[in-house]
Amino acid sequence: MIEALAATTFLALALMAFAANTVGLTRNERSANNTSVAHALAQQRLEQLRSMQLGAAQTNPGLYNDGTLKADGTATGPFTRTYQISANNNPTFGLRTVTVTVSWRDPRQHTTRLSAFIRCATIPC
Repeated sequence: MIEALAATTFLALALMAFAANTVGLTRNERSANNTSVAHALAQQRLEQLRSMQLGAAQTNPGLYNDGTLKADGTATGPFTRTYQISANNNPTFGLRTVTVTVSWRDPRQHTTRLSAFIRCATIPC
């Protein structure tokens, strides 16, 4: 009888450990998915800015806010995307640096940043 009780207790503890592990794995998978979405949203904005015509108004130096976005880039989601375009000729003549920041909360705050260069319409800008 004692052996059966010990075996049942051991089995119950093992099942509880597996359940706790499953919850942790699910949380980690969700966090990895959100990180992947944030990188995609940042990459999307960088590619849009880099594909614009030289001298387009949207590539003027400044800080811009796209607001909150869903994973597909539509409005009112958990991701906040901002981007900053550096002053003219930074880091060198004819270039501007674009830094895109995407942040989200799940259950703690996360942020990812990507940077690239865009050309000015004239050299120097």
